[in-house]
Amino acid sequence: MTETLPIDAVRFVKELYPRLREDDAAIERYRAALDLLPPIVVAKDGVLVDGFHRWQAHRKEGRTEIAAENLGDLTDVEIIRESIRRNASHGQQLAAKDKQRLAGQLWPTLDKATRVAELAELLSVSERTVRDWTKDARKAESDAQRAQAWDMWLNCLTQQAIADEIGADQTTISEWLGKMAGLPESLEPPESRQHFDVWSFQSAAGESSYFGKMPPQIVENLLWFYTQPGDIVVDPFAGGGTTIDVAKAMGRRVWASDRKPATPTLPIHEHDITNGWPDSAPNKANLVLLDPPYWQQAKGRYSDDPEDMGNKTLEDFYADWDAIAKICVERTDRIAYIISPTQLEDGTVIDHATDMLAPFINEGWAVERRIIVPYNTQQATGQQVTWARENKRLLKLYRDLVVLSR
Repeated sequence: MTETLPIDAVRFVKELYPRLREDDAAIERYRAALDLLPPIVVAKDGVLVDGFHRWQAHRKEGRTEIAAENLGDLTDVEIIRESIRRNASHGQQLAAKDKQRLAGQLWPTLDKATRVAELAELLSVSERTVRDWTKDARKAESDAQRAQAWDMWLNCLTQQAIADEIGADQTTISEWLGKMAGLPESLEPPESRQHFDVWSFQSAAGESSYFGKMPPQIVENLLWFYTQPGDIVVDPFAGGGTTIDVAKAMGRRVWASDRKPATPTLPIHEHDITNGWPDSAPNKANLVLLDPPYWQQAKGRYSDDPEDMGNKTLEDFYADWDAIAKICVERTDRIAYIISPTQLEDGTVIDHATDMLAPFINEGWAVERRIIVPYNTQQATGQQVTWARENKRLLKLYRDLVVLSR
């Protein structure tokens, strides 16, 4: 449908137009023959589809209106393709550099099976030219697919599930993963590598709004000493996702869950490990990392839910722990847990790390290593320090990291 539009109602959207630069000579030619020119073409809210030089000629001649064919409510991709098609059939033809740019721009938006032929027809060039022009786009797409496959594999998806998602065959996925599994960075020790059984770090890496976030250096060292690249790590107390970030950076596969995932930006599954091993988790793990709430120290910090381990009585807290231990020992040959002793107001200390050994010992497991991890910051107030001095008491300033195996 042809209509008359105010010149100022025509909207030029650079990202939706196929040309990099206008042709001044063409505009000048059109100025001399305005009344003989065909209508320009627009879509939806006056977005220019075809006729840039005609539109500019009208503007320079001081015209306030222009005849236009309105194609209606097209999508952005449809606008680009229609603009290319029309520019290829009449008027000021697209330059080769414009066509090359458009080939790369449209490449990811077209059906993989037909896009070479479709671009060749759309741009009026040979398929060989299309392949030459899209070399960088094809490499970028391949690199992105490989990165996506690697990330999905680290998220513990099967090769077939990855192939189905990406649209490649399983053999290709296997080849990609085989090449990426030996990346040098996944084999290098972390900068925070420790040499003694007291793991003290200069500072935590960054700040976190998530209460109880475990310093990433703890996970780095734990994975360095007790796993290999490609091993599966399961973290049922994922919290803010530290284990996910560290494990992936070190080339370990990771499956993480939490009763109430703290962020939607990470693959943290919603699951309460006290209810059993999740169906969607890997059947077997090389390491299960347990970072439960530190009992009363976490009371009300994660939630007000009475089922939260941090909000339970000590008896119920240990009952949950016993259930977790029985669940996890069936799914791995190595477990690590981290916990801090609880210091009550009267100075009494509850040594959780020792108490929490019991269910593993009962299952025939043994302590492989017990590591002391001091806090990076002072965990007591000045008043508490004064109290400790006056009453000859010690204040706790560390966490226990216990590594167990069959």
